[in-house]
Amino acid sequence: MKIAPVLNDLLKRSALPPVTFAFIDHLNMKAREQDYTCNDQFGVFIGEKVIPWLQQGVGGLRPGHHLIGGLSLSGLASVWLALQYPGHFRYCLSQSGSFWWNDQHLAKMAVQRASIKTRFWLSVGDQETEVDEPPEVSQIEGVKNAHQVLKSLGATVHYNEYHGGHDLKYWRAEFGEAMHWLLSGDQD
Repeated sequence: MKIAPVLNDLLKRSALPPVTFAFIDHLNMKAREQDYTCNDQFGVFIGEKVIPWLQQGVGGLRPGHHLIGGLSLSGLASVWLALQYPGHFRYCLSQSGSFWWNDQHLAKMAVQRASIKTRFWLSVGDQETEVDEPPEVSQIEGVKNAHQVLKSLGATVHYNEYHGGHDLKYWRAEFGEAMHWLLSGDQD
């Protein structure tokens, strides 16, 4: 998404509080599909290896005040990780999250969770209406359902339906607003 210039601009304009960013990418498409689909091994890697490593190596990080984010399939993974590790992630950005995956597995799993205090930004384009095969739901339907489930858990959730489709240009366009909304909730 080439987000570093956007982040630098937001920081220069003081549109974001001082923050540290760590980016994790997938090795290839096979690894992406494996890691980003509610995978316990990937969860342990992020929650029990990466976060402690960052906290040890980067001074000034506030434990429990981390933001995790992703788009499309990694948007699904970011919400799943926020639910798996609520003590790490206070904020979660999910742009066009693939909540339709595996017959809405995440929504079904999430209703079994305890209440959660995480702030979630969920967005989807009004043109994301395709359904690959039944009983799958559209991207829009999946995001709306995830929104309702997260709200039922007591989370603070912002649902944003933008005009457009499943594309980086739309995610980049709303990124600054999403980050501002997420991080403006940090009162302590």
